[in-house]
Amino acid sequence: MARIAVIANPVASQFTGGAHRDVMSALSAEHEAEAMWPSSAMEASEMAGAAAADGFDVVVAMGGDGMVHHTAQGVVGTPTALGIIPAGTTNVVARLLGMPNRPGKAARLIASTPSPLAIGVATITIGHGSVESSHHAIFACGVGLDAEVVARADQDPYRKYRFGSLHYMRTAVGVALGKFASRKPHVTVSTGDRETVASTVLTQFRDIYTYFGVIPLRLSDDAPDPITVFTLDRIRRTRVPSIAFRAVFGRDLSKIKGAEVWEQVEEVSLRADPPMALQADGENLGVAESATIAWSPRALRVIADREV
Repeated sequence: MARIAVIANPVASQFTGGAHRDVMSALSAEHEAEAMWPSSAMEASEMAGAAAADGFDVVVAMGGDGMVHHTAQGVVGTPTALGIIPAGTTNVVARLLGMPNRPGKAARLIASTPSPLAIGVATITIGHGSVESSHHAIFACGVGLDAEVVARADQDPYRKYRFGSLHYMRTAVGVALGKFASRKPHVTVSTGDRETVASTVLTQFRDIYTYFGVIPLRLSDDAPDPITVFTLDRIRRTRVPSIAFRAVFGRDLSKIKGAEVWEQVEEVSLRADPPMALQADGENLGVAESATIAWSPRALRVIADREV
């Protein structure tokens, strides 16, 4: 019998009390399951970390990608596995792991999976002057355009929860055509003997990098091994249609003028003046003067229905 903690976000777009009861019933049939209700994202991470320290076998995040991201922060690097009950709008991580859409079915999969899968994560170490903080990304992290899209989208939570991918698309176009179009390159990006200066940096370490529902964004024709880095010197308004077309239809983004694609990257360093905006898994990390994105292999144990 396993000990399972269920950390739920009751304001997630697809969350219902009935679904939560189904989940707890399915998990409690064979295991010791405990429901937890965080009042904030930080508390979700703290609860997950406390559960891992207390010896829980699985910590389940019931909610959208934000809840998954914050719950994962508490279990990365521990023997405790992360389970996911998708209850958000886009549910990128749940789709990557092959989790069923229906909460009860996802719970039964978690209850019946004896061997979690160990996967890698991207560890982002952020510098704020003399202070450093670390975050772990499961499917995406970036600097510049996509980070500012995330920050802008968060300013209208109703449309974010109500329209999901459409809200991100509309916000992305608005940011790209707005003040960001005049943003000069200010982020120095380096790895090994390569260096460039950019306004936007995207990193890909899963086959799918997306906030746009079923529409994938691929930075290269080859799967990331372990990280693929895309840099763009600046987002000019005249480039936006070409960028959007290539992103939506999976065309080679390296053909965009001012873009570079680096493959087989283990670690990338970033320095910015003025400070850069950052995001991880669609969560706003604020702004910073420096950051390092490094691959951490097999750092997170997950309940999954497919290899990732």
